[in-house]
Amino acid sequence: MQIRRAVGAAAAAVIVASVAGCSSDSDNDSGGESGGDTSIVVEFPEALPGDVIALRAGGDDSSMVEWIDRRAGTIRSLDLATGDPSEDDIATLASIEVGIDGEQRGLLGHTVIDGVRYAAWTDPDTEHLVVGALSPAGSDGSPATVDRIVWDAGGTAGGAVGGHLEATPDGALILGIGQLTDWAKAHGGGAMLQLDPLGPADQEPVVLSDGYINPFAFAVVDNRLWVADNAVGDDTERIGVVDLSPGSERTDRANLDATGSAPRAPSAIVALPDDDMAVCGFLDAQLRRWTPDPPGYGDDLGPCLTGAIVLSDGTIVTATADGLVAISP
Repeated sequence: MQIRRAVGAAAAAVIVASVAGCSSDSDNDSGGESGGDTSIVVEFPEALPGDVIALRAGGDDSSMVEWIDRRAGTIRSLDLATGDPSEDDIATLASIEVGIDGEQRGLLGHTVIDGVRYAAWTDPDTEHLVVGALSPAGSDGSPATVDRIVWDAGGTAGGAVGGHLEATPDGALILGIGQLTDWAKAHGGGAMLQLDPLGPADQEPVVLSDGYINPFAFAVVDNRLWVADNAVGDDTERIGVVDLSPGSERTDRANLDATGSAPRAPSAIVALPDDDMAVCGFLDAQLRRWTPDPPGYGDDLGPCLTGAIVLSDGTIVTATADGLVAISP
């Protein structure tokens, strides 16, 4: 059964109840074997690459998957435990007016702290990168909208914006900001920033780690911040850990491990159940295992273009050019 549904101002979605057995067999630099069986969860046949980003699990021990439609400015969700899903099973959690000129503007990141959803987007009037708190969704099911601005980072270029958001265990916001934003130009480069979610729009962010190109791929794992950064020119992509523990020595981009691999343009990084990490690459459209010790890429786990999460049962859900894919543990 296929059900078509409009996704904001962007593509139509097709819900596929279960299409199993599409195993990934792409080659990789290390010669590792490819991942397990995949199944298509949601198809976006009219989406452009990079429209579907910032996957997020809906809660602990949950099969709920949330994702952003970058150009439409929406956050949507689907419970993968729903048998034979229909169009009514996709919920629109939030809707924000966004500026989408350029390759990387739009709705870029979201997270939840103490029941409040926060998002990062480019303003449609000023093209500034802003972080804001969203109002609760309406009792009638209407999506959340902007309640207040938490921080204004200033102007953006069409690319190297950053905008991914995560929350620390103690309830702070972490924003990755790219080198072509006005804030980064004034600061001297992109950075990993900490923001007070209750602070004013003109608050001064705390620089956790410095010297980045476009740190969109990062994840908080306990008190560790895993970052996979892009590269330009003769530079190399880098992956590593920033310790968020109080009093820890600061780790900047230059201290992270060089990948020693062809550029992949990291778009997401997630923790695997065996303590390895997995990095999604926009250029090769694969999710690849990253082993910290010794540092290096391993096997391909499945298709992935712009986002990935690991659910409590070990299922990996990724965003590809065409939709959402579940990879069996």
